[in-house]
Amino acid sequence: MNKKQEPISQSWLYVILILLCLFGAVSLMSTLEMNKVKREQIRIYNHINNLEQSLRTKDKELEQYLIKEAQK
Repeated sequence: MNKKQEPISQSWLYVILILLCLFGAVSLMSTLEMNKVKREQIRIYNHINNLEQSLRTKDKELEQYLIKEAQK
């Protein structure tokens, strides 16, 4: 390579390095955001399951109460 081509090649290497760093940063942020969304989905799913379990328990309690009242 002659003296004129060296700075151009080096500049392109820096541009490629910067683009790779930007791509890595964007990928990392995307992954972190997806993990955050997944944790929130799991939290909501667990909350819904707990509410459903609570409702089933209340239904059984109410059913038992109504049976006892009907037997009186």
